[in-house]
Amino acid sequence: MAVLGIAAIPGVSNAMQAHPAAAMHVGVKPRTGSPGSHFAVSFRAGVQTESGSLIRSYRVTAGASKRSGCQSSAAQTAPAAAQGAMVHVTLSPGRRSAWCTGTYKGQVWLYQSVRCGPPLAHIACPQIEIRPAVVGTFSFRVTRG
Repeated sequence: MAVLGIAAIPGVSNAMQAHPAAAMHVGVKPRTGSPGSHFAVSFRAGVQTESGSLIRSYRVTAGASKRSGCQSSAAQTAPAAAQGAMVHVTLSPGRRSAWCTGTYKGQVWLYQSVRCGPPLAHIACPQIEIRPAVVGTFSFRVTRG
């Protein structure tokens, strides 16, 4: 059984190599909005989200100083994308909420895990989730409307 575990290591090793997404440009529109604004975040996918034995996804997060009575953070998982495709995610306040005023710092995260099952059912599944990495950053500002 130890040999089976070793057979899975090359796939994991390749997954841990640096990705070209490490310095991606991230755009956000509008750059300044009101407490009810929807912020459109866009970036070009540095890697394909589903590829062979890896499952990848992008997650966009943003946050500002926490205050009561308003929304100071948001997160949204991006849709599946091919390498090089433009990805669009909208960050919005909740239905009954509004953004807090201030500057929001945002990140695009790349999540990766190993796919188990066919076509890899004949080897031991390592159930490894690779540490998420920030592959891009952005900011936007919310002012009183």
